[in-house]
Amino acid sequence: MVFVRIFMILTTVVLLHSPTSASDIGDVTFRTGNAGNIVFSHDVHTKSPRINDNCHTCHDKIYATKSKRPVTMAEMYKGKSCGACHGRIAFPLSDCGRCHTIRDITFKVQPTGDVIFVHAPHTRKMACNKCHPRLFKPGRNRPATMAEMEKGKSCGACHKGKTAFDLSDCSRCHLAGNVLMKVTNAGPVTFSHSFHTALYRCADCHPKIFPLGYIRQRASMDDMDQHKSCGACHDDYTAFTVREDCVRCHDM
Repeated sequence: MVFVRIFMILTTVVLLHSPTSASDIGDVTFRTGNAGNIVFSHDVHTKSPRINDNCHTCHDKIYATKSKRPVTMAEMYKGKSCGACHGRIAFPLSDCGRCHTIRDITFKVQPTGDVIFVHAPHTRKMACNKCHPRLFKPGRNRPATMAEMEKGKSCGACHKGKTAFDLSDCSRCHLAGNVLMKVTNAGPVTFSHSFHTALYRCADCHPKIFPLGYIRQRASMDDMDQHKSCGACHDDYTAFTVREDCVRCHDM
């Protein structure tokens, strides 16, 4: 009985003085207001050669164990918190996507279809500070018009045909879907944007032939014979004529 008690005391002492493994500490998630969450992995950091499982490398010199005040990026650039290593002996703070959880952003555009901005292909080609905060402030931004983009604002800072494809290549951003047009006594017509944009540029039709948005007043077959609406191309020269092969458009 005495031996068992001594064994338990010795076991407790060994456990209390054994070094804690990084895997026992776990990850820490920091929630930012406008720049995504940051997941700090103790395991990744303590396994690096410079730290080598020595927690005292960061604690308590860089991080006070009881401190909960968030550290700003400006403070990090001055060497505080993560900035004590990142930018000096580890990758720079400007490589934001390696820490911040960035996501795709959907812009609702009623007349021309939604635009989904995907961070991944952009961050593969350029650093985050190329766009933030000069062009886009972190968080929600005021939508920019196409006229503003054509003057070099927002996406237009790069999408002008040299650094990136031109703004006139609309279908590469705008998800214009099918348009269903109901026709009395002749069956509805489904206009496929994907089929047409594979052959022509959006600017070939918009806005000269078709204004952007929903067109309430439909063109008659006589209008099309006068090269209006679909008849601008479906003239038996550029494309099949509107007066033949009706079932190619009308769902009879």
